[in-house]
Amino acid sequence: MANTFIKATQVVQMARLLLQREIVLPQLVWSDFTKQQFQYAYNDTVTMSVPAVMSSRSRTMRSSTGLTADDLTETSVDVKLDTHVYKLLNITDEQLTLDIKDFGAQVLAPQIRAVAEGLEDVIAAELAAATSASTDVQFLEGTDDPYRVLLLARKALNDLNVPQDGRVFVCGSSVELALLESDRISKASNSGDAIASTALTDATIARVAGFRIVQINALDADEAYAFHRTAVAFGAFAPAIPQGASDGSQVSSEGIGMRYLRDYNPTNSTGPVDRSLVDVFAGAASVEETDPDESGATPENRRLVKIDFTPEES
Repeated sequence: MANTFIKATQVVQMARLLLQREIVLPQLVWSDFTKQQFQYAYNDTVTMSVPAVMSSRSRTMRSSTGLTADDLTETSVDVKLDTHVYKLLNITDEQLTLDIKDFGAQVLAPQIRAVAEGLEDVIAAELAAATSASTDVQFLEGTDDPYRVLLLARKALNDLNVPQDGRVFVCGSSVELALLESDRISKASNSGDAIASTALTDATIARVAGFRIVQINALDADEAYAFHRTAVAFGAFAPAIPQGASDGSQVSSEGIGMRYLRDYNPTNSTGPVDRSLVDVFAGAASVEETDPDESGATPENRRLVKIDFTPEES
């Protein structure tokens, strides 16, 4: 049976729905960019301002003490688009004619999923490389109470004066299992989530101790981090559609832009092929800043806490 061909204009809606179902980690970090900011930027780098974390002052009423004004100092971070995430497939005439019944399901959907996973890897690598201002929270499986681990992570962020809203706890599969073995966590309700199923709602384990707890496949099984969404800055944009492409489109969803190109190469060295490409330009950076109370301090990420997880010996 001949396959169902998809025009690039039809890809847009399909890709938007697929992105909603596949993208998780990019939704949990700071992504307040526009593609125009990167156009003509030196070294493909944009300096991004991240909302500052501030402390208030106080004075005794009816005193002669005046008000003290502080300078508004926002945290800035350089984000460079340095990673081209893509999936290019060569599809033979025989495959198109005899094997592929539904191009969207058999070709496009796996391509978009592969690129979505590649974007998650970009952010996961930045989390692992970040220098946290906080001491790691220890989590010895079988010994430490998982709920107390969350409370210690919460305290660490509180001590750094990190805003309550927008906190997440992301983890790999082994940490997820250890958390779910705690009755206090496994019984937590996700009733605040939207009814519609998305990748983020499906990946959310629970909401506990002020954290949205999310399992992330891009993390190693023993990895876990507690952070505020402004701990990592991230941008992902669709490359331009070349004039020589026979069919192409761009789509943006969940803050992610992707490009789809398709053409036919009759002179391919191993035989004629239809080429299908899904790709995106991406970059991420840990938001590291100095302690405002320490002159000359080394910049560190003051919005992220790493969890030092030790699995139980079997």
